Amino acid sequence: MSLVGDTCDVSVALYPGSFDPFHLGHLAVVERAAREYDKVVVAVVTNPAKTGFLTVARRVDLAQAATAHLDNVRCVSHHGLTVDAARAENADVIVRGAGKEWASEMSMAALNKHMTEIETVMIPASPETRWVSSTTIRTLANAGRYDDVKSLVPTAVYAALRDDPEDPTNRQRPH
Repeated sequence: MSLVGDTCDVSVALYPGSFDPFHLGHLAVVERAAREYDKVVVAVVTNPAKTGFLTVARRVDLAQAATAHLDNVRCVSHHGLTVDAARAENADVIVRGAGKEWASEMSMAALNKHMTEIETVMIPASPETRWVSSTTIRTLANAGRYDDVKSLVPTAVYAALRDDPEDPTNRQRPH
């Protein structure tokens, strides 16, 4: 495990997650990774243990819209293990946000390294976004509190949640 800035020869970084939905904490990690690495692949990884709030395709579209200002970022979907996504994308490192789930992230980083020899680089969360979670955003959106979500997510995500809450291409399940 490394902290961002420890490596400078790496060209491809994979940032995996469910991104359900993509929020400003996620965007901060992508923007930092985009400054450090030649290419960043945001991989919307499906988790069979979770029921999605937004469809995988919608999550990829929203992540792409949120990162459109970053020329070296590409957003994809992947079904399976993060290490398999890293191999498929020829990633040199796996990037993770280091926030409130530090212990869990460290365990996963060790497992990924053991399985693939691919290093995980932790990008510390900023104090402004450390507390933001997709769970909180889903809770607020399900309660119809879209204005409370506005300051926590990129504009495209806010618009999707506010304007299309019942759109079947947007939502995995009704609220």
